[in-house]
Amino acid sequence: MLYLYGFVVDNNPDDYLMVHYPVEALRQLQSADIKMKLIEMQAELRCLLPTSLLDRGFFGTSTSSGEDDDNKKKHFSSYSWSGQRKVPSYLQKNVFPQEFLSTLRTIAMQEHELEQVASLLGEVGSSEDGEPSDAEIKSAIWEVCGDNGALGLLVDLLRVKMAELEEGTGTEASDSQLLEKFDSNDPDDSSSATVESIEATKSRVNRRSCIVYRRGQKQLTRMFLREAERLLELSAEEQI
Repeated sequence: MLYLYGFVVDNNPDDYLMVHYPVEALRQLQSADIKMKLIEMQAELRCLLPTSLLDRGFFGTSTSSGEDDDNKKKHFSSYSWSGQRKVPSYLQKNVFPQEFLSTLRTIAMQEHELEQVASLLGEVGSSEDGEPSDAEIKSAIWEVCGDNGALGLLVDLLRVKMAELEEGTGTEASDSQLLEKFDSNDPDDSSSATVESIEATKSRVNRRSCIVYRRGQKQLTRMFLREAERLLELSAEEQI
């Protein structure tokens, strides 16, 4: 299980990352109460990131269909009320779900951005009870913040986590070397299975599984980090 500061990232045999930002960490943010309310109204704090998403990214091999691209653009078509915030050029290659990025935008908001969002939302209030809708909240936050702060937060989290992983158990390359050494020393099968040999085999399998698991953690973190870094570069270029 990976902890990206507040985020919890879990990978299992199905090859995915489960990202969760705990409420406890939210309480430590600036203007935490307001941000928590916005997040409750427009997004969840959990995100499932299957590794298949990476195939559609900047470093993947698959290309998204025209229909998928049109749906993404339609999703953003009403996000900029003033028309100044254009649909991102990198939208088609973004592997991170918009619900997830919406939460990150909210968490990364600065005080002045929060004031601007509140001002925009104060101009609407389409629902009968005066509460802004989910779409209106996302539109206001996107209009004010864009992706730069959210992607910067994601990159920082992933970089720190990778450093923590390598500090604890070495690099991905060192794990690969351990596995090669482990497999090269694989004992010959014995026709006589004793209790001791069975227990030794179980222990060996468990140790190897641990190395495979921790290497997998580093691989997934590295791949999603590379995607996030590329998105951040493009977002910075398009920043208003």
